[in-house]
Amino acid sequence: MLSVQDVVTDALWIVGLAGLLATFSYMNWYRRRQGWRWRYLFSLPRLLVPFCVSLELFCISLAVKGVVAYQPAPWWETIAWSILAVIFALQTVIYGWVGIRQGWDTPIDERADHERSRHN
Repeated sequence: MLSVQDVVTDALWIVGLAGLLATFSYMNWYRRRQGWRWRYLFSLPRLLVPFCVSLELFCISLAVKGVVAYQPAPWWETIAWSILAVIFALQTVIYGWVGIRQGWDTPIDERADHERSRHN
């Protein structure tokens, strides 16, 4: 029988994966409109922030599912998912800060900026 905890944790990982799909769908459209390559796009906060938030939701749901499941996951698996969630949360904050300070379409990596100017 389904419990509220099962529904919530399953909804979290579904929302996380749906967020990844929506992020890549929107960024594919945006990339084609701007004439950019995927390699350049992976250095932009505009892509990296929603990407990290989606992966954070996915990791949180698997960590919580490992704790509250009928048959809990091994402790090391729950810790691994929790560490990944924290890493993605930190990356979200860092990329968001860079996006606010330097602009959402400003590459984080200088090499990507060089590649953009070379391929446009």
